[in-house]
Amino acid sequence: MTRILAIDPGISGAVAFYQREANYVEVYDMPLLDGDVDPHELVRLISGYKPDLAVIEKVHPHPKEGVSSVWRFAAAYTTARVCIMLCKVQCILVSPTMWKNRMGLKGGKDGKEQSRSHAVMTFPEQQGQFARKKDHNRAEAALLAVYAANTLIHRNPSP
Repeated sequence: MTRILAIDPGISGAVAFYQREANYVEVYDMPLLDGDVDPHELVRLISGYKPDLAVIEKVHPHPKEGVSSVWRFAAAYTTARVCIMLCKVQCILVSPTMWKNRMGLKGGKDGKEQSRSHAVMTFPEQQGQFARKKDHNRAEAALLAVYAANTLIHRNPSP
């Protein structure tokens, strides 16, 4: 069974564990401790699930963001990448434009509700995980995992 970890990085990001053959996903808000990503909890989640492949949204700071928010976002992104490395899982970085275009989703603020709605349709039995407006990050992590399963897994088989 193919198991994929997908991360929508950031302090308000999310982590999704996807089992392709069962079309089953479990999503979590990014684990936090004192306002930063909790690396111990993230490693515990990754180790418990034992994914075959990890995919992280390859993001960049936006020009109008403040230094403090960019710093925190970069720290969260780096923590997620390091946790995956520590768990010895192959990791692929995918730009938001690439995976969202492939999934037929808009980018930016316009795509948040669209992503959430698409996740509910894709995972009707787990739709409760995407019930709130603020669950768009969970939805994007789940859909990133689907993208990886459909397009990347064939090029990067599990070891």
